[in-house]
Parts: sequence; structure tokens; C-alpha cells
Amino acid sequence: MAPGEMNGSCLSRLRAKVRDGSAAGRRISQVILDSSAQWRDVPIATLAKACGVNPSTITRFCRGLGYRSYKGFQLDLAVAAAQPDSLKSNDLFKGSTPTTIRRAVFESNRRSLLETEKLLDDRVLDQISELLRRSRRIFFLGIGSSGQVAHQGADRFMSLGLSANAVTDPYEQIFATANTSRSDVVVGISHTGLTAHVTEALRMARDGGARTVCITNYPDSPIAEASEFCLITSFREHRINAAVSSSHIAQLCVIDTLYFLVASSLGRRARKLADSAEDRVQKMLRAKNHS
Repeated sequence: MAPGEMNGSCLSRLRAKVRDGSAAGRRISQVILDSSAQWRDVPIATLAKACGVNPSTITRFCRGLGYRSYKGFQLDLAVAAAQPDSLKSNDLFKGSTPTTIRRAVFESNRRSLLETEKLLDDRVLDQISELLRRSRRIFFLGIGSSGQVAHQGADRFMSLGLSANAVTDPYEQIFATANTSRSDVVVGISHTGLTAHVTEALRMARDGGARTVCITNYPDSPIAEASEFCLITSFREHRINAAVSSSHIAQLCVIDTLYFLVASSLGRRARKLADSAEDRVQKMLRAKNHS
């Protein structure tokens, strides 16, 4: 079974294609998303006619999403359509009650994490974690909300005794990645995948031989094209002002997954470093309370 089949990640992949796919891909995605349950068991010719394309285009589209065949896509669509949908963030702006807002916020984030988990490939995560463990230096790049995630990512890996830095200034990102080599790993973080400075820094690092990774919501975005490895998150809101407030939760979960993979490979050494860091924090807190 190919990655992505029968795990319910179908709708997440379609939503990403609505923004970043080809013209035909966007049209097909939108038709299916508008009434996903309708297309679970119809012939490929029927869907192709509704989208104004040839059946062969539908087949290529399904393969581009990660499915072996149209049938595999339909099976996963059935799984996805059977799952309860999350509340839409638009509901938060319609005089909602505290209860409605609480449910919308928590359900949206739960759905984001569940769908992000389905989109991650364990083999790719293992490859990246091995690169991080063996790296000479790790650079986390991000701007704005993604910059905050970059700082937290650097902190995580520094606690394992690795050389990790967060670079959140656009000009510093250029200088930091100008002299990277194959022993370095550069991780670019951008929800939209459109952050030009981070994308350019990743391209520069990759041209210099560094191993490059991106964390983004859109697999066909510029930052994904600039990276050797791409880790996809899933957050449904397309408007940036709403998305940035919650997409970082999924981004942090991806980084934490990598952190624990590296820590598990380090064994006792990681545990010793974690205990040492905890002791220092406790001492600092006690000293602050006594001042």
C-alpha cells in the first residue's frame, strides 16, 4: 500500500492542491471538496466529466496525491468523508458563545494534529532524524510565528548537546547559510511555503551541499521545491491571519517528533543531558525565588 492510502489524509492533500496545484489540479480538488461524499464510489469517467478533464488526467492527479490508483484514492476518500468535520473558524466571528469558541478552537487544533500525523512518513522522519543526529550544525529558519517555532526547535536540539541555531532575521539567514556544507542541516519553517527569504536561504544552503528540510502546509509551494525533504502539516484555514495562530502547534509537534527520534538514538547520553538541563533550570528558579 502506497503512503497516504487508507489513512484518511485525502482531504488534507486536496486542500493543499486547491492553492498550489496546477489549474486542472485545483479544479479537480475543488469539485471533490465541494461534495466529498458524492465521489466515493462513482466511475472515473463521471468525475472527469464533472471536472472538465480526461480520465487520464484524474489518474495522474491521484498518483500525484500519493495513491497508486483512482480506486486507492476513492477508498481513502471514503475513510476521510466518514470522519466528523471540524468546526470552521468563520464561526468564531458570528457572536459565538464561550462554549462554541472553546469547542471550535480545540476541535480545530485536534483535527490539525490528526491530519498532520497522517501526512508524515515514518521513513522520511527516520532519515531526517539521522541527518540531525550526525550533523555538524543545525539551522532553523523562520520569520514571524514560524520564527518562534524556529527558536523552540533550536532549544530542543541544543538540549541534546547538538549545535543548533535559530535564525529569524532575513539578512542573517543569507549569511548563516552562505557557508554551509554537507555536514550541516538547514530546516526552513513556513506555513504558507511562500516566505521568500527562507526559501532563498534554503536554496543557497542546498547549492552549497547542505541537507535541507522544510516544514510547511503546502507540498507544492516554493519552499518545498527548494528543499530535499518536505514535512507537511495540515491546517485548514487558508487566511494567513487566522492560520498563523494555530499552525505552529502542528509545526512544533513535527519538531518534537524529530527531537524524540534523535534523543532515542542517543540513549543514555540524551537522558543525562536532559537531567542536567532540568537541574540547572531548577537551580535558576530557586535562585530567582530567593532574590
